[in-house]
Amino acid sequence: MSIKKIAMSSRNSGLLAMTGKAVSILNLSLRANRSNLIFSTLLIFFILFNLTNFAMAEGVKPGEFLVLCYHAVSVKAPTYAKMNISQEHFVEQMEYLRTHGYNPVSLDDILKAREGKKELPKNPVLLTFDDAYISYYNFVVPILEKFGYPSILAFVGSFSDNPPEGLPEPLMTWDQLREVASKRLVEVASHTYDLHKGIQYNPQGNIGSAVAVRTYNPNTKTYETEKEYRARIEADFSAQDALFLKKLRFKPRALVWPYGWYNAISTEVAQKAGYLFGFTTKEGFAHINRLYEINRIVVENEPIEKFIEAITQPKQEKPPIRSVQVDLDLIYDPHSYEQTDQNLGKLIDRLIEMEVNTVFLQAFSDPEGTGNIKSVYFYNSVLPVRSDIFSHAVHQMIIRDMTVYAWMPTLSIELPDSELNENLKVREIEGDKVRPSKSWYRRLTSFDRKVKELIRSMYEDIAAYSQIHGILFQDDAYLTDNEDYHSSAVSSYKARFGKDFITMVKDPELSLKWARYKTDVLIDFSKNLMEGVRKYRPNAHFARNLYARILTDPESEVWFAQNYELSLQAYDQVIIMAYPQMENVNKPSEWLKGLVKKAKEFPHGIEKTVFKVQAYDWQKKEWLDDGFLLEEIRDILSYGGRHIAYYPDDLWVDRPMLKVIQLEMSSQTYPFMR
Repeated sequence: MSIKKIAMSSRNSGLLAMTGKAVSILNLSLRANRSNLIFSTLLIFFILFNLTNFAMAEGVKPGEFLVLCYHAVSVKAPTYAKMNISQEHFVEQMEYLRTHGYNPVSLDDILKAREGKKELPKNPVLLTFDDAYISYYNFVVPILEKFGYPSILAFVGSFSDNPPEGLPEPLMTWDQLREVASKRLVEVASHTYDLHKGIQYNPQGNIGSAVAVRTYNPNTKTYETEKEYRARIEADFSAQDALFLKKLRFKPRALVWPYGWYNAISTEVAQKAGYLFGFTTKEGFAHINRLYEINRIVVENEPIEKFIEAITQPKQEKPPIRSVQVDLDLIYDPHSYEQTDQNLGKLIDRLIEMEVNTVFLQAFSDPEGTGNIKSVYFYNSVLPVRSDIFSHAVHQMIIRDMTVYAWMPTLSIELPDSELNENLKVREIEGDKVRPSKSWYRRLTSFDRKVKELIRSMYEDIAAYSQIHGILFQDDAYLTDNEDYHSSAVSSYKARFGKDFITMVKDPELSLKWARYKTDVLIDFSKNLMEGVRKYRPNAHFARNLYARILTDPESEVWFAQNYELSLQAYDQVIIMAYPQMENVNKPSEWLKGLVKKAKEFPHGIEKTVFKVQAYDWQKKEWLDDGFLLEEIRDILSYGGRHIAYYPDDLWVDRPMLKVIQLEMSSQTYPFMR
């Protein structure tokens, strides 16, 4: 970095004087790498001590602290390893922390703060180093000792004897590990014994993090069970503990998850194994009350400006959502897996060219479009598997930087046991007669314990056997004003209100309370499913489809048992089905404007609402004019909407036309958006 470039990045005046401590650090760094760093380090410190102050990290709340994640710190970092930073940059960063009021802390400091024995200093920062590269021993430790900074070194037990190929530099020896472990400012942590690797997790041969996925055995064509998965994690921790005791004479108390992946089961096993800390690579501040899910900022080999931005703004604003809701039915070929895979490639090519960043991907089979689901595209214990292709489709999308939500039924499934299915259906009342609902979606009741268990099991399975980022709840989570009269629901009303449902229907005041109660039950039902997903995908996000009338006419809650404001509180995103043609709207532009205007009235309304437009007129059975669809999307954006999506999409007929729809769906529009 040139002196001119650094100087231009300065924001305020204030010359820093070179202290004796800084000079000694400079001398130490020169001794560590005389042949390579003499000129560059002198230049860096000349520049650093003339840097002007940048802003401190904003929004640091009590109990929060920053954690930086480093890997190799080489004399000159190779361009192919972006997480391997140069020693030049490292010294620059440590000096920035020292001169801008950051206070490095140790795990003991964090633990004492958690126990209420001491407070964390202002702007606390914890330094961690993964994989035990030789540069930690040769360069990092001497530098940090002069600064007086604590640090954590995490190493993979199996790497000590069998280091993987392609590492940016050699790893430390056991003698070197023992030496640094004896130092007051160093804590050696576990990076697992042999989980820092990828394993096959589906029939197609995709590879995922050994901690985060269940293995798939291509020979037996079987998946690892939860019991087997748990045993595999336990065995790894035991092997690492034994290795620590043999080589270092102590057991680790901190665990750094490989690639930052973890879940509720692995965390539970870690706690039982005696670990007190668990480190991830999730962005943002860490907190003393979440010591098994400690966020870390991964430091990359970038100029100082990027480092400053990362530590002063660890909670970066996410880009606007540009999403397509995709039918997996369209690419599945029941006669040929090879053809299905080719079709998937064509779909992904279309999504890449469109440059969307989010995909709501159908996880179930519904070729007739009934919305009532009898089979799915993922391994599970509830419904038949039409073809186990969902996890492969997700994998191919996420390696191309797409965020993928599993589009899932909430209640409208058809159980293989027809008698049980009939007994669990939502009931409606007509006159004095109670019967299974004749609504479009043939839903199971959300009040019955058996339904909760079955559908949660299905949600746990999709989270366990795929690497989804989140869930989109289908629009089948509703109850009309003459539903639900299932016996389990009636019992619930009696326990809640002390009255029978006939009395509630006839009493206007009780009827409103009854509608809100049904709304709450549906939200609680989905929250139970969310807990099941988080068992394996702790960072999953959740979106729910709502009918547009819920936003424009709050009184319609009685008709649907849906509520926009409560949904904003319950979910990460609310998907408003902004379908003017389906709603028979005469002036679509004004109607869409009204939707956006209404969303603005609610806290986080615009921030959390995705306006999904329809690309196909289901009543007329024809595709909408592409120019008209583009105009609707632009109406939403011009009125202040932030997130947009559309449905459906058909790659085989190019509808909507790619060249037209990408004008607003493309991520290239981000820099020019509000």
